[in-house]
Amino acid sequence: MMLFKLAIKNVKTQFRYYFMYFMSMAFSVMVYYSFVSMSYDKTLVNRAATDLRIDAGLRAGSVMIILFIIVFMFSANAFFVKRRKREIGLYSLLGMRRSQVGILFFVENMFLGLIALVTGIFFGVIFSKLFAMLLLKSLQVPVASGFIFSFQAVLDTMIVFLVILGIVSIRTATTVYRYKLITLFKADEQGEGSNYTRWYNWVLGILGVGLLGTGYYLAANFYHFLVWLELTYKLGGFGMLIGPLLILLICVIGTYLFFSHFLGIVLRLIQQAKRYYYKDINMITTGNLSFHLKKNARAFATIAVLSGTALAAIGGAASVQSFTLGLAHSANPTTYAITEPYSQEFHQFLKDQDAVIESKNKLEFKYVGGQFGFKTDQTYTNEAHFYNVISLSNYQKAQDVIKEIEPINLTSEKDVAMLGGTNKMYVEKMITYDETGVLGNIGEVRIADAKVDYLGNARDMRLNGAAVVVTDKLYEQLKASYTYNYEIINVKDGDRNASLSEATTKKYGELIDQTHAFVATTTLEEGKMTDTFKPLPEPLKENFPVGYLTQHDLSVRYPYYNSLMKNTGLLIYVAVFLGMVFMIATGSIITLKQLSEAEDEALRYDMLRKIGTPKQLIKKSIYKQNFTVFFVPLFVSLLHAYFALQVLFVLIEVPSLLLTFISVAFLIVIYVLFYFATSSSYNKIVNS
Repeated sequence: MMLFKLAIKNVKTQFRYYFMYFMSMAFSVMVYYSFVSMSYDKTLVNRAATDLRIDAGLRAGSVMIILFIIVFMFSANAFFVKRRKREIGLYSLLGMRRSQVGILFFVENMFLGLIALVTGIFFGVIFSKLFAMLLLKSLQVPVASGFIFSFQAVLDTMIVFLVILGIVSIRTATTVYRYKLITLFKADEQGEGSNYTRWYNWVLGILGVGLLGTGYYLAANFYHFLVWLELTYKLGGFGMLIGPLLILLICVIGTYLFFSHFLGIVLRLIQQAKRYYYKDINMITTGNLSFHLKKNARAFATIAVLSGTALAAIGGAASVQSFTLGLAHSANPTTYAITEPYSQEFHQFLKDQDAVIESKNKLEFKYVGGQFGFKTDQTYTNEAHFYNVISLSNYQKAQDVIKEIEPINLTSEKDVAMLGGTNKMYVEKMITYDETGVLGNIGEVRIADAKVDYLGNARDMRLNGAAVVVTDKLYEQLKASYTYNYEIINVKDGDRNASLSEATTKKYGELIDQTHAFVATTTLEEGKMTDTFKPLPEPLKENFPVGYLTQHDLSVRYPYYNSLMKNTGLLIYVAVFLGMVFMIATGSIITLKQLSEAEDEALRYDMLRKIGTPKQLIKKSIYKQNFTVFFVPLFVSLLHAYFALQVLFVLIEVPSLLLTFISVAFLIVIYVLFYFATSSSYNKIVNS
């Protein structure tokens, strides 16, 4: 009973150290409970999506939280024991057995952990509706959600965190046995080595900066680095995996050398700047910084690397959503596309459904053979293929429906523009066409331009092959064995109208699934193309002949778009909350370290006040010192995240970055709040 009372008293008296640890624990429990409770809520899961295992995604996120919390709790408790070595020694001198001291630490940790557990579950229940609404919003599901309470989720949360808490508490208690009494009382005398900057510090510090610069340069020029890797080492596509890992390794090593050696060099140079060094109490600030950064170099480097990874993951998740939704739009740029025989009837259907048509137009293609040579990197290709040919006037009218379509200018009768792919950088910068090519019965034509293919529907409504834009006069002269057309229609709020999509599928499901099969061949003969085109009498379900093509009668964008929105929305939801847990935990670790240092430096600042140093000047020095400790790792982590995203953007093209900026800015705000809270507490300890 005495040990229990003493443990409670210790928690109360040292709560300013435990507060950030407590808040991080409680927040983690809250997020974990929210994820688990929503995964158990079958009503919410079923309303949110029928084609996506949301519960599986939330449980995967909860597992990541568990893994991170285990690491965080072990690190924080090791720190607590280390800073209380003298207290452990005092207990031993007063006659307490080490087993009793171990039990004392065990009870303290369990007591604090249980309070955090109860607090986290309480606020998890309170904010369950908010968490569920955010999830549904990220999935773009227009349904309301009430409060979520799950006894099974409470039980799950309690079991998981009690097990973790028990393991961490036992480890903390057994740590007491590792220290000898003399070591405990000399804890504050154990320095971190010499403060002098030696020659190897210069070498390793400059090497660290060089490695960081090299990693960032390779990331900024990742495409060329990737090409060099593939051509030099013949990696067969594995360069896309090896390249990022190599850059990551270079940056990680550079980060540790930067914090361990280069920052010490910078502070040493600041000490040489006499005008600054001897101004106000910059001498004290610089000395403290030099000691803190050297003592905690590995911790700060680890925080920079992991924070950069967390920020890059959040930014990457938001970017992946923007990119994948862009792919959905590129594949199906309009709400509907339907072949002409069914167009008039479909318009009546939309009218009956009270759907508002925003824009519409008809696309007509001639399917003809052609041969256009082009070069990508070091590979040259010049083979005969079929192409979907559209007239310039038809292409320009389509701009009223598909706003992304880029203007094309064809000045001569035999000028053509090649449309291909959805990666703008690849089409316009990395692929080089010959000056001339061959198209159908026209023969030689001039390739005047190359643009991204924003006409869409290449997988269903259009026949296989790239699109070519030609002048109206050349289009009239072009002979084709097969000409086809379909109407593109944009409906207001079509991407969010599940009932309209369901009604369409119910009435026109056969058209969506119906395919027409063809067999076509083309060859170059005497400077012109000779085509053979044979429609199959019936759509075959199996045993298609070699070289067959298929074409649908109706394409609906909603199912594909909605599926991507739900998957990427869940990814962002989990990534943002994991990032919040991570940033709060890392911020609390820095806070714990700084407040511990404040206790050790209280006497030094007391002497400064006694010799007449104004409190405001001491406060300014404290805020300046903490600014460096907090924001140097954050700045490095932001650089890591930025260049990590540069690598990602080479692989997926640059998407809209609005969600990335919002997510990262929100997490930086959390970090800033930790800085001000820590600086204020630090000032109260040493300057009161």
